[in-house]
Amino acid sequence: MTVPLSAPDDAAGIASRALLRATLDAVPDAVIVVGADGRIDLANRQVLSVFGYEPAELEGRPMEVLVPQRSRARHPRIRSSYTRRPMGLLQLAAVRKGGQEFAAEISLAPIPDSTSPTPRTVATVRDITERIELEQESDRMREELLATVTHELRTPLTSILGYHEMMEDLAPEDLSPEARRMLEAIGRNARREYRLVSDLLTVAVGNLSQITLTTGPVELSALLDEAVAEHAAGARAKRITLAHVPDNDVLTATTAIHGDHDRLLQVLDNLIGNAVKFTPEGGTVSVGCQLLSESVVVTVTDTGPGIPVAEQERVFDRLYRGQSSVASHKPGAGLGLSIVKAIVDAHHGSVSLTSTDAGTTALLQLPR
Repeated sequence: MTVPLSAPDDAAGIASRALLRATLDAVPDAVIVVGADGRIDLANRQVLSVFGYEPAELEGRPMEVLVPQRSRARHPRIRSSYTRRPMGLLQLAAVRKGGQEFAAEISLAPIPDSTSPTPRTVATVRDITERIELEQESDRMREELLATVTHELRTPLTSILGYHEMMEDLAPEDLSPEARRMLEAIGRNARREYRLVSDLLTVAVGNLSQITLTTGPVELSALLDEAVAEHAAGARAKRITLAHVPDNDVLTATTAIHGDHDRLLQVLDNLIGNAVKFTPEGGTVSVGCQLLSESVVVTVTDTGPGIPVAEQERVFDRLYRGQSSVASHKPGAGLGLSIVKAIVDAHHGSVSLTSTDAGTTALLQLPR
């Protein structure tokens, strides 16, 4: 049964409207009911703390009084195009009684009315100014921490690389072949770690476009095998089946693309690492590769819980972490995928993902 907002002035009508007002007043957010003509029919008592108006001051006035001045002229046209379906968590600008703008989170929903063929609209409004300020302060502190930590990490790495170069200059008889191989591994991994730390510093100061490449021929099959091998132990520990499965027979041991081997390994390391991290025990992570006429496509597919649609467009944003990662206390600072995108962009490629409840597929496309 619907309760008409313009109830007759009999005992039942007065009681119905009083019940409706009491119900709205119990909602912790500001609630505004707007008629088809754009005027406010009803407002709860929380509008005082959010907008600075008493409910009676708003009722009967056009809702544009709560819209910033710059948007008021076009707002009736926008309002009239509302499709009368629920719309949740829109972040919009609103204005208080004194003219001060603030960031608001608004949900819209139609409500039927037995006295009118056109549904009214109920808007739930929350002031998120404090939340945005806290998020900005959190980002600032996290970036400062990243900058400090990465500077501290680069100092010992610089020393390690310096001693590595000195040992490389030793005469052949001073180091056994086995020690020489170990020294090469130390140098390779130290240089890789140094570049990763430099990337973290780049992310911290927001200069992702400054990612640099050292390009040359990169054997694709060997690159994929190397990336998969990096995560074999972690996959085994979770009983996850991790495999490199080319999608066609054209890929050979000598198939090469032009790129930066270490940077591309960094990309694959991140994509495969994420897949293993978010796939539950007993699941599957597969790495596929397909050669097209002008590009190569690498896919990393997992059987994890998937990524909510609302988060899929933000996963490559700097410092962004999904709600599921935060809730499950998964390690990470929201840096990896933003660096991935920067490296892929520098290669003139693209990276994207698709996700459902059955799992997620990351798709990396690079020019040949």
